[in-house]
Amino acid sequence: MRWEDRELDFGGVSDELRRLFDRAKHRKLLVLFLTLLAVGAITGREMRKQRFYSSKVILSATEGEKADNGVAHASSKLQDYVYHAVFTDSALTELMKKYDYRPDLQRTNPRFALEQFRDFIDVEVYKNEFTQPRYPMAPPRSARISVSVRYTSPDEALGIARDLGDLVVKRDADIRKERFELQARLANDAVHLTQVEIDRLTRELEVARAAEETLEDPQRIGEYRARGDSAARALVGADARLKDAETSRNKLEDARNANEQSLELRYDRVDWGIPERRENRILLLVRTVLFAFFGLWPIVALTVAAFDPRVYDERDVRRLGLKSLGRVRRTAARSLLPR
Repeated sequence: MRWEDRELDFGGVSDELRRLFDRAKHRKLLVLFLTLLAVGAITGREMRKQRFYSSKVILSATEGEKADNGVAHASSKLQDYVYHAVFTDSALTELMKKYDYRPDLQRTNPRFALEQFRDFIDVEVYKNEFTQPRYPMAPPRSARISVSVRYTSPDEALGIARDLGDLVVKRDADIRKERFELQARLANDAVHLTQVEIDRLTRELEVARAAEETLEDPQRIGEYRARGDSAARALVGADARLKDAETSRNKLEDARNANEQSLELRYDRVDWGIPERRENRILLLVRTVLFAFFGLWPIVALTVAAFDPRVYDERDVRRLGLKSLGRVRRTAARSLLPR
C-alpha cells in the first residue's frame, strides 16, 4: 500500500474535524477562557497601535508665453528637485517645530527626527511635459505635482500637506528670483566691463591720433599710427560686444519682470485636499473583538481538543489505533456501578 492511500481524503478530514470539535465540547470553559485571553491580547495590541492618516494636495505648474526653455527645471528630475531642493532640511525643521513633532527626539537626535519626518512625505510628478522640448507655436507645457503626507492626526496631516504645497510655490519662486538676480549681476558686470574697455580703447585712440599730428619723427609717427589702428579695430569689436551685452541684459530684465508677474511660470491649486475621516475607536474595538473571537475560537477549540489526553467516545479509541469492542450506554453504565 502506498503512503498516499493511507492519507485522509476530504471526507476523512471532515470526520476528524468533527471529532475534535466534539471533544472540545467537553472543555467549553477552557476553550472560552483561552479564546477570551487571546482576544484580549490582540485587542489591546490593536488599540495601542499608532494610527496614521493620509492627506494629499495637487499643484499644476504651467509655463507662460515668455518662458524660456529652462523654466521649471525642465527635466525628468523634477520630482527629485521638489523632494530635495524645495523640501530642504531647514524648511522641514520649521514644520517639525510648528507641528510639535517628537520634541524629545529633536533634542536627542535631530538628524534622525528629520529623516523620520521626511519619510512621512511622498512626492509624485505626473503628466510632466517639461521633459520634452518646447517647439515654436506649441502650447505651454505643464506638470502635475502631488504631495502626500502621512501623520498621526488627519487635520495635521492636511495642514502639513498644504504647507508643503505652499512651500513648493514659494521656494521655487525664490530659486527663480535668485537665478534672475545672479544672471542680472553677471549681465551688468559684462556691460560695465565692456564699457570700461571701450573707454580705455577710446583714450588710446585719441592719444595715438594726437601724437600723429604733433610728432615730427616719422618712426614715432608710425608707431602711434599702428597703435591707433589697433585700438580702432579693437574698439569696433568692443562696441559689438557692448550691444550684445546690453541686449542680453534687456532680455533678462524682461524675463525677470515676467517672472514677477507670474508670466514665466504659474502654479495653480488643482486639489487642496480634505482631512481624512478619523477612525471611530468604539467601532474599531467592536470590530476587532468580533473578528478576533470568531477567528480564534475554532483554532483554540481544535488545539484544546488535540492536546486533551482523555478518551470520550469510540472514535477516540479508533484514533489511537485500537479496536473498539462497543459502547456502554449511560443507563447501563449506571446499573453496573456498585450500590
